[in-house]
Amino acid sequence: MRYRYAANRAKEIYPRPYGADIFCGSGYGAEILASTTQGSILAIDGSTEAIENANKKIHDPNIIWAAKLFPFNLPKETFDFITSMESLEHVKDFEAFFWVLSQSLKSGGTLFISSPHEEIMPYTGYIWHYKHFLPEEIRSLARQNNLMEINAFSTNSSIFKDGKSCLFYPFQMGNDQPVDLEKGDTLFFEFRKN
Repeated sequence: MRYRYAANRAKEIYPRPYGADIFCGSGYGAEILASTTQGSILAIDGSTEAIENANKKIHDPNIIWAAKLFPFNLPKETFDFITSMESLEHVKDFEAFFWVLSQSLKSGGTLFISSPHEEIMPYTGYIWHYKHFLPEEIRSLARQNNLMEINAFSTNSSIFKDGKSCLFYPFQMGNDQPVDLEKGDTLFFEFRKN
């Protein structure tokens, strides 16, 4: 749902955009972005295996695949839009990561970013995450990086199993409806660079 939202918004705003999907995982989101916008997408993930698999399965000439662990730099003021879905929580120096994403947007560029909601899905030491976020923490990062909030909502990306909320990210099956920012377990923001 979040990738479809980002792709449709990018298509509305930018004719044939140059976008980036940072920490693209299996690449399904990059494929949605490229096919919907008819733009070019730089898809980066920290897993070489994920990039190799995506490159084998997804044959869209508008996607450039790259394996890179953070920290890395991106070219400044280059992208019309960037998506970074469920990635911020995987980066120890999340402030620097947010800054790199912000700096690489063109003026008027859009950042679509999502992360687990600390109040709904508290961080309990999950091995691949460093932190979960409150809405105000992400909004503060945006303000510090000269980004203006355009939209915010949340979705539900977990399942309830054995009395506990469990991560369930694969394709957000059955979770296609945005909910109030304070009710869903995964925060989503659309920010525009001034």
